[in-house]
Amino acid sequence: MKKIFILKGKGNTAKTTKINKIAQWIIDTYHCPNTIGLNTTDFEIDTLGVLNIGKLSIGINSSGDNLYEVQKIKELKGDEDNFPDIIICACRTKGAGFRYIRDNFNYSTGWLSVFINVEEFISTDIKSQTIRDSRIDDELKTWL
Repeated sequence: MKKIFILKGKGNTAKTTKINKIAQWIIDTYHCPNTIGLNTTDFEIDTLGVLNIGKLSIGINSSGDNLYEVQKIKELKGDEDNFPDIIICACRTKGAGFRYIRDNFNYSTGWLSVFINVEEFISTDIKSQTIRDSRIDDELKTWL
């Protein structure tokens, strides 16, 4: 069974940044090449691609603000028209992008889907943001 981890939240909750930082952690921890075009000087830039660790493939799609961006997941398919073993992506809390992931990446289609809620906090609430971000990082790293 393949796995998909979806950071789900409202706009401007730093979902892209979190996914890109996890991608950097994967690259650094498992010493794999940056095949996703990750810009380590600006984690707010969307990233799309596949990281390979031996025979394990991890797809990254950090853009998820609308259906078009969410559907970029299709571009992660490999030569044999197969998705990576694991996908890490983002989407909003509702709408067409959320429904696309829910309807296409679920148990009945062979996927273990884990929605990770990215709570929204006011920009001055750094303490709550830090706690939230640490929880999300820990959860993803534990799964990976």
